Amino acid sequence: MLAFFRNNESFTVFLLAAYIAVLRLPALLGWVAPPEEEEAPGGWLYLWLLGGLGAMPLWSAITATGLVFVQAFMVNRLADKYRMAEERTWLPGMFYGLAASCVPDFLFLSPALVATTFLPLGLWQIFSVYRRPLAFSAIFDTAVWFTVATLLYPPATWFILVGFLGFSALRSFSMREQMVYVVGVLAILIIAQAALFWYDRLDDFWAIQIAKFLAWPQLSLPQDLCSRLSVGMISLLLLIVTLGFNVYYHKRVIQVKKYIDLLYWFLLAGTLSAFFRPGSTLDGFLLCMPSAGIFLSYLFQSSRKNPLMELFHLVLFAAAVVVQLSRGLFSDFFY
Repeated sequence: MLAFFRNNESFTVFLLAAYIAVLRLPALLGWVAPPEEEEAPGGWLYLWLLGGLGAMPLWSAITATGLVFVQAFMVNRLADKYRMAEERTWLPGMFYGLAASCVPDFLFLSPALVATTFLPLGLWQIFSVYRRPLAFSAIFDTAVWFTVATLLYPPATWFILVGFLGFSALRSFSMREQMVYVVGVLAILIIAQAALFWYDRLDDFWAIQIAKFLAWPQLSLPQDLCSRLSVGMISLLLLIVTLGFNVYYHKRVIQVKKYIDLLYWFLLAGTLSAFFRPGSTLDGFLLCMPSAGIFLSYLFQSSRKNPLMELFHLVLFAAAVVVQLSRGLFSDFFY
């Protein structure tokens, strides 16, 4: 199956769409129920635009599938644009689609999924400033994208901090540029507050954003098999992408190594946002998956002629489907 994505042909985008649709078919067919949570950590903008879709599982699954496809395309374009791999392929997008569909909590529309859309956009702007003398527009745009993500999903505030550090890691980050970044953050907040003030909803805005920004994690063992398998699947993916750093850095130029460092920082930011957030579902880990998709593509590109990697991919694909269907498959034995 990997051979279909080891190219840079335009028609492969249709194979990518089919791959993601098949992987998320259990949710599209109604075989998987949406995650139950008393109060999802959605920001003001998400509740205003998309809050009603949560009550419609089919439309939620369809919208989420389309959004993951768009995000996979964006992740692949990001990897291609900045030559993050030796060869241009569709593997980064494919593996993002796999990582973003590996557990039931990822299969439906959620604030974290929508906010993830803005991570490739922000990374595109951050990567573009490497050795660039004037980068005010890119810095401002990055602050805007990450702030909008925060309005959709308040725990994504970690991205604003890591984005600021990312510019410092790639090049000298002057005081004027730092001020531009801060202005970009404040501009979106001021616009949002002005709109809400007009409708006398300003108090609701801060109540939602602050209440859902940060919560101390209440760690406990999953009580049912589906949750245990989901936690195990996410832990396995994060373990694989974290421990493969020797492969990622091997024979890379300094510029790409800096990009990889930034992907690790955003992987950490996504993990923190998943732990320090209200609620108990696992969809917060979606913010880790753009980095995970690129890192997984490195692992599989480095072993192009190894049939074991093809087998490993099929095992991951099958494991994702089994985890999605585990509540129904094993309900008679474990529930």
